[in-house]
Formats: sequence, structure tokens, C-alpha cells
Amino acid sequence: MAAETLAAAGWGLAFDPDLGGAILSLTHDGRDILRPTPADAADVLESACFPLVPYANRIAGGRFTFGGRTAELSRNMASQAHPLHGDGWRGRWSVEGRAPDAASLSFEPAATEWPWRYRAAQAFRLGADGVTVELSVTNLDNDAGPFGLGLHPYFPDSTTARLTTRTTGLWFASDDLLPVEHIPTSPWIAGAHVRSTRLLDHAHTGWSGEAGIDLGPGLPSLSLTASPMFGCLHLFAPPDQDFFCVEPVSHAPNALNMADPRAHGVQVLRPGETLFGWMRLRLM
Repeated sequence: MAAETLAAAGWGLAFDPDLGGAILSLTHDGRDILRPTPADAADVLESACFPLVPYANRIAGGRFTFGGRTAELSRNMASQAHPLHGDGWRGRWSVEGRAPDAASLSFEPAATEWPWRYRAAQAFRLGADGVTVELSVTNLDNDAGPFGLGLHPYFPDSTTARLTTRTTGLWFASDDLLPVEHIPTSPWIAGAHVRSTRLLDHAHTGWSGEAGIDLGPGLPSLSLTASPMFGCLHLFAPPDQDFFCVEPVSHAPNALNMADPRAHGVQVLRPGETLFGWMRLRLM
């Protein structure tokens, strides 16, 4: 790994532009806030957080049609039936700017199966108000195209971790983790246990953009906030793993194959337009 480090106000962040532009670790006063990446890690799935661009989550069979173009996307994770999370997490990013407490990165794939050319940018900023991760995608194509964004932070496991947030709906998933039924939910998730004996891999809709994460007794309690563009909150907690994920995303899984992708968060960018979002973590 080609790790680079940032530090400010008690926060420390390490990232690797060659490993999907991923965050390798995030600490406060030396304590892990995100799951740390093993020193010998070679897969971005072992990292602390990675960007999702130019779409988030799964696309059924890797196929959809938009604006007269048909996408045919290859599977990009061996254990998954459908491609997911786009190109950025599997690519190499370039460092565009650097300071002791901040860094900016870019990603512009020379070759991609995504039918619309694009450029992504990511930035990390550390300060007294916490750690902010910014992510954007710009349509470089000659035609309008659909885009989405997301961030995939991994929190260290605690069997007592609890989540507090506001949402209005939930997508139930099929066995191959595609959304099959949307139901209204209670608007307030108050101190719900994150872990259970079953796989948790669901998209919550109508997210307020705010979440409280209590990592457990003697561990930090965190505030996660995100820009309004991130209208969905995806929760992922495998029962046999030592992490859980609370992921701000701009659209529902497989939204590009729904009757009205825009209604489910997909953003249509005209040539030169940019989709931008941010996530901030701070101690409560």
C-alpha cells in the first residue's frame, strides 16, 4: 500500500490513492473510529472506507438502458451475482492537492464499461468540527447520462453498537440482494441494535441525512451527517464479520432498472454538470 497520512485536531487519517482512493484508517487521539485496514491488505474491501462512483450498490445483471444507450457491465466481485459500486473503488486515483490536514484526489478512467465518460473527485478534510469526505462526479460525455454516488465506511464491530436516525421507507432485498419490495417504516430508528444473527443488507429511503452511531460501552459515540443529495442510507452488517457499514448513497439499489430512476435518486447530468455530496464524522 502507498499510504499517505493527514492529521489535525486529534484526528488522524491515512489513505491510499492506488487502492481505490480508499481511507485506510481514521482515528481520534489514537483510537480507531473506522475499522483499520490490515498492513498487508491488497483488496479495497479490507479498507476503512471507499468511494462509490459512478453508481452505488447493485445493477441487475449489469444491464440497463438509458437515453438510447445500453450498458453491459461485468461482474466486479467474485462472490456477487451483479456488478456493484462502479469503477472508482477498483481503480487508481491521483493526488491533486495536499496539505497537513487535507487532500484532494481525482479519478478519470481511460477505459470503462460505463457508457458515459466522467471524472470523479474526492477530498478529505480534518478539523475541530470532525472529518469531512467530499465526493463528486462530472459528466464529460457529449450526451446527458445517469449518475450516482455513495460512501462505504466500515465501523469497528461491537455486538452492542446502536444506530439512531430518521428514515421513511425500506427496500426488502431478494436472495441475490436486489430490491423487491418497498415498505413504509417508522420515521424514527431510536437506538436500534446494528448487529443480529441474520445478514443485514438493506437500503433505507427518505433518510434525514443525520445518524448517531454508538459503538458500545467505553467506545466513542459518533455523529454521521451527509448532504441532502444522499437520500438513502444503506446498512450492511454480516453476522459472521467484525464490522458493520452505515453508507450514505444517492439512490436505491438497481434504481437504473426501475420504472422511474429519477424518483429513486438517480441524477441525470447534462454534459459538464457535476453531482456533489459530502459526509462528516465527528465525536458526540
